[in-house]
Amino acid sequence: MNKSKKIIKDTGKPKKKHIKINPMIWVAAAAVLGLALIAALLIDQLYKRPLVVVDGEKYYLEDMKYHIYTIEANYDYIDQLYDGTYWDSANYNYPSMSNREYAKLEAINNFVYELILYKEAVANGYTLTEEESEKVEENVNSFINDLGLSEKFLKENGFTPEFLRDVFTRNTLATRFKQDVIDSLDIDDEAIKAEFKYEDYRQYDIEYLFISTAPTETDDEESDDNKANEVKKQTALEKITSYREKALETEDWSKLVPEDEKELIYRSSYFLPTDTYYPENLMEVMLEMENGEISDVIETESGYYVVRMVNNNSSATYDSKVEAAITEKEEEEFAKEYESNIYPKYTVDLKEKAIRNLRLGRITLVD
Repeated sequence: MNKSKKIIKDTGKPKKKHIKINPMIWVAAAAVLGLALIAALLIDQLYKRPLVVVDGEKYYLEDMKYHIYTIEANYDYIDQLYDGTYWDSANYNYPSMSNREYAKLEAINNFVYELILYKEAVANGYTLTEEESEKVEENVNSFINDLGLSEKFLKENGFTPEFLRDVFTRNTLATRFKQDVIDSLDIDDEAIKAEFKYEDYRQYDIEYLFISTAPTETDDEESDDNKANEVKKQTALEKITSYREKALETEDWSKLVPEDEKELIYRSSYFLPTDTYYPENLMEVMLEMENGEISDVIETESGYYVVRMVNNNSSATYDSKVEAAITEKEEEEFAKEYESNIYPKYTVDLKEKAIRNLRLGRITLVD
């Protein structure tokens, strides 16, 4: 038998071999990565897709950021009112598309529309007046400093003073050019005004005190015709009567009612002869009141009123209706002029594939 022993001297793990990398290799690798990054940026710039091409000039997403922002801000506000469901709901006027899709087209169309009017203005020799230049600067400063927009928002959207100055300049010249075209159109303002009867829109400006006598949730459900209800009405009558006495000696009714008064309220308002939201017996009294006249306490089904007539012959509603009708006619006639004689001068190429990839809602609204 072989009595020799085998002795294993080392049972530990094999030692790791440390490989030294030549520093020049790291330098070379860094150079390659840097070149790759630069190449990627160049390729991105070279193959960046325009959204719109107008007369051969390309316009990219960053060119439209301001127009997209104004649309996104408006739609996002409405979306919050609808608990986050508005963006992807069907558009009211075009049910086949969502509000998100409609907003995208609205933003791009607004950009193209303003751009073409600006180009027309420049072609016709328009430049900013001194007053307009000052207003542009005011708008730039206001946008950057007065709207509560974060530095991150401004930076990520490229909203620099230079960019905003260009945006507001284009808008100013486009707007003035459009108005000049409108002024040159054959629109008969007086004929439009004649379509509205003044008496139908005669406005009565009032201010009033009111205290309710209607049952509340805390009132006894069985006390509609009992003494408790009569006591409530009597108490309300006494309170508003006492305030009427004060009102007779007070010029500024807005300071008449203390902030801690919970029952009696003060309101300023107006109405037209055809309005129906005030009780009929109250309307009868108010329509006969003279300017500055203060009514007696007037009882209605809902409570007691004291009214002061501020102006029984205001033209505010009438003027507003006429102005809106004239503006509507101007927009209608300008649209015809734009479609027939302005837009056809330009070659507009909408890049549908690039536009299709846009998803409004978070393009400019950074956190």
